[in-house]
Amino acid sequence: MHRLACSLFLVCAVTAMAGCKKNNCTPEGLTDSWKLTHRQCYCAPGPVPNETVTFTASGFSFFRDGQLVSSGTYSLIASSSACGGRSAGPGLQLTYISGSNRSTQDAAYKLSGNRLVLDYGGPCDAPVDTYERVR
Repeated sequence: MHRLACSLFLVCAVTAMAGCKKNNCTPEGLTDSWKLTHRQCYCAPGPVPNETVTFTASGFSFFRDGQLVSSGTYSLIASSSACGGRSAGPGLQLTYISGSNRSTQDAAYKLSGNRLVLDYGGPCDAPVDTYERVR
């Protein structure tokens, strides 16, 4: 029974990804602007930074206090490798092309209605950011 469940999961995951070309697959509902409402991390207590992120069909831009901090492109991946392990759910691979962070970073994501969670590796002291859709 366990083997059947794993096989079914694999078939569903492959089917979901089959229509996606690298850097050209947008999770439904992601394309929008999002405001940071909560940051979980092992960091100094204080107010949540005034940050937003905007996702287009293939790109992203992070803003702090209305100023562009970084931007780049992203692609949908079956699971993220944040924190040295593999996440159980889908992920985004962010490729930064501007700002001080010129690198690639994985983040597991969870999108539910007007709420977006980006987990950069919470178990390893990386932030887990919660955003609300900007209306």
